[in-house]
Amino acid sequence: MSATKNILILGGTGYAGSALAREAVLRGHSVTAVSRSAPAAPVDGVQYVSADALADDIDLGAAQVVIGALSPRAENAGTLLKSYRRLMDKTRAAGARLVLVGGFSCLRREAGAPRMIEGESFPPEVPEAVVVEAKENMDVLNALLADASDLDWLFVSPAMEFSAWMPGEDLGRHRVGGDVALFDENGRSAISGPDYARAVLDEIETPAHRRAQIGVAY
Repeated sequence: MSATKNILILGGTGYAGSALAREAVLRGHSVTAVSRSAPAAPVDGVQYVSADALADDIDLGAAQVVIGALSPRAENAGTLLKSYRRLMDKTRAAGARLVLVGGFSCLRREAGAPRMIEGESFPPEVPEAVVVEAKENMDVLNALLADASDLDWLFVSPAMEFSAWMPGEDLGRHRVGGDVALFDENGRSAISGPDYARAVLDEIETPAHRRAQIGVAY
């Protein structure tokens, strides 16, 4: 296995963050999870820190990899870009790698096409909070793409079906693509939390993409 890393996860008790924390610990990494709320089911081996990563100035400590798995919901709506810009600066100064959990709608249907959030409308049944969060994720991706520094970043978009409401099944496999969304032979785009986490940890341990957006699905 690759060398043990110090990994800091902001939003480490949410759906994506907790899956990432669990997989990182299973692989022997040192993991610190920052969140406003205590975890409902703490992961053995994870150090938990109580703080609002969208508002507070977080100390990165000795982190070699910083993972952002934040959801700008409720009172935090409209704060994601500002918070992640601050995190970009701190991560670059620390010489660490920045890995962000992105959104499905930031992907394209096909090469050269607009990103879905730019060229398509959300179905009317999609809650407004989800739409707002998707737009904020796109703002963050645009900031990363415009970054002219040497920041080592990765923006990892999950499949369309990826959430605590659609947890899916742990299949022990995944596919990794670029900025074009992946669908299976039935036109479905899905990934479970554990399989998404494995894809991210694979990238952390053996980087195959840098300063890029990738998508993960079955």
